[in-house]
Amino acid sequence: MEQTKGSGRTLAGEAYAAIRQEIRSGAFKPGDRLRFTDLRALCGMSVTPVREALARLTAEGFTVLDDHRGYSVARLSLDELRDVTATRQLCEGEALRLSVLKGDADWEGRVLAAHHLMARIPQAREDIPSAMREDWEARHAAFHAALISACGSPSLLEICGKLFSRADRYRRLAVSLEGAARDVTGEHRRLMERALARDADGAAEALREHYGRTAAALESFFKG
Repeated sequence: MEQTKGSGRTLAGEAYAAIRQEIRSGAFKPGDRLRFTDLRALCGMSVTPVREALARLTAEGFTVLDDHRGYSVARLSLDELRDVTATRQLCEGEALRLSVLKGDADWEGRVLAAHHLMARIPQAREDIPSAMREDWEARHAAFHAALISACGSPSLLEICGKLFSRADRYRRLAVSLEGAARDVTGEHRRLMERALARDADGAAEALREHYGRTAAALESFFKG
């Protein structure tokens, strides 16, 4: 019995990852209806784990449930962008400030290593310059996680992780709009330098500006 339950949870997790990746990559676009037959074919599994995955995705804001239409991909909106950005600036800015104050040599090593790995590969795909490489995105997430990893609050880290995921689709859209106009590499380097220089307030402010630039790039898109 326990083995069946464990397998079910694993299948639901696999379905969650597969569907979420399709949403993140744009294969499933905002507003697209998600049909169980298509999702079962995508995931190669029965309805139950797919339904569990959709419930989790809905709780995290990636999908929505309509009593008449079923599940669909959550639409992007200016109101959500502003809300997520402001909350990230508040929560992650404080998490970074605390990490700079509390972080030890191991934390410094994590930040340096994560930045080094991220900086070693280009952000954009060669075939689609307006899209991010998945391996860069993974290293980018690891860098931001390393920055705040010494804040000392598991609850705050959990909140920041969820907000980072919520902002993912907006970040990907911003990259397609910004092109080469923004020096993201320089922004990340400044974040690392201020953090390692133990400039807690400066690092937090650099992070707030970093996220603010992404939001600013999308403001005109939504208003237009």
